[in-house]
Parts: sequence; structure tokens; C-alpha cells
Amino acid sequence: MINAKSILLASVAVVALSATASAADKETYKSTTTIEKSSDGSYSEKDYVTKTDVNGTTTSSEKKLSVEVDAKGNTNKSRTIKNVVDPKGLGNKHVVEISDTEKTKDGQVTTTHKKTVNGKNVEGTKDDYKTSSKVQKDSEGNYIEKDITTKTDPDGTIISFEKNATVAVDSNGDTNKSTTTEKTTDPTGLMNKTTVKTSDTEKTSDGVVTTTQDVKVNGKTVDSQTQTSPQQ
Repeated sequence: MINAKSILLASVAVVALSATASAADKETYKSTTTIEKSSDGSYSEKDYVTKTDVNGTTTSSEKKLSVEVDAKGNTNKSRTIKNVVDPKGLGNKHVVEISDTEKTKDGQVTTTHKKTVNGKNVEGTKDDYKTSSKVQKDSEGNYIEKDITTKTDPDGTIISFEKNATVAVDSNGDTNKSTTTEKTTDPTGLMNKTTVKTSDTEKTSDGVVTTTQDVKVNGKTVDSQTQTSPQQ
């Protein structure tokens, strides 16, 4: 909850009528902004814009920004954007949503990102796309990342990609890094899904670096390598 010390409200609405058009053929526009903030650094902002053109297509954009600060100085930031295009009477509303967060707590920063696009676009093509990512890191060099993307093509083919990456640092400064990626292609109705999984690791210990790579296609190993060398 934000103990707001100041609040700013702003709004504007415009209705434009064509000199030769009927009252039904009009363009409308409305914009509002609300801002709340307090002395501890907490902040909240909301912007909303909507427009309807002479053809009846409604376009709207909503943005929300929030910053919360606790007694220890930890912060929680979030931003969301939602864009909507809705042609009148065509049943093909197009919605794009983007969400980002950043949290800091006890020296550790965690960020997330998510984007979704669902429904039909103005050309009538089925568009289904989702992406999300999460990153966690600290001042000692430890790091965790996870990315997921899925997409459905107009022909129904589903393509997904997942990445997992970690970096672990011990008290001696030795590191253990690993990255795994997995890509799946699944054509609709063809029963020929293909999954390619690649795993890479890099370990440093007592001045020696050991790297490995393993590649699997549909669960079967097609390539596996291990290499050891002095640390540069």
C-alpha cells in the first residue's frame, strides 16, 4: 500500500465530428493519467488512452507502473502494458500484453519478463505467441536464468524453446556453469514432433577447466564431448 503524499490526476477527452459526416461517423479520443507517490520512494502511475476511429475500430493502451520500497530499502518494481485493437463487428480483437518486474532483496536481484499475444490480428491470421523469462543474481556472481517461448504458426505448428542457465560460485572462487536449451517442433496432426536438447557445462577447480557438451534428438544422444584444459 502506498501512503501517497501527492496525487496527480489528468484527463482529456476529444470528440471530432466531420463536417459532412453523420453523427454516427465520428472519432473519439480519451486519455487519463493518475500518479501517486510518497516520501519513501514508493510510486504508482497509471496511463490509459482509448480512441475510436470513424470506422468504429477501437484502439486502447493501458500502462501501469509501480515502485514499492520497504523499511530496509528493498524495492519491488513492476510495469505492465496492454494494447488492444478491436475492429467494430469483425470479431477479431487483437490483444498484446507485456509485464516486467524487478525485485531487490538482501543484495539479490530477480527480474521477470512476460509477453503474450492472443487472438486474431487485423489480417485474420491466427497468432498465438508467449514468452517469459526470469533472472536471479547476487553480488557473489551466482546466477540463475530461465527463458520459455512458445509460438503457434498459422498452419498449427507449435514451436517451443526453453533455456535454463546457472552459475554457482563457491567460497574458493571456483565456478560451475551449466546451460541447457530444448527446442521442440510439433507440426499439427502429423505425429512427427522433434525435440533437440543441448546441455553445456563448464567447471573450474584448482586451476583446471572441464567443459562438456551433450546433444540429444528425441531423447537419443547424437553428440557428446568432454574437454579439460588449464584455466586462463
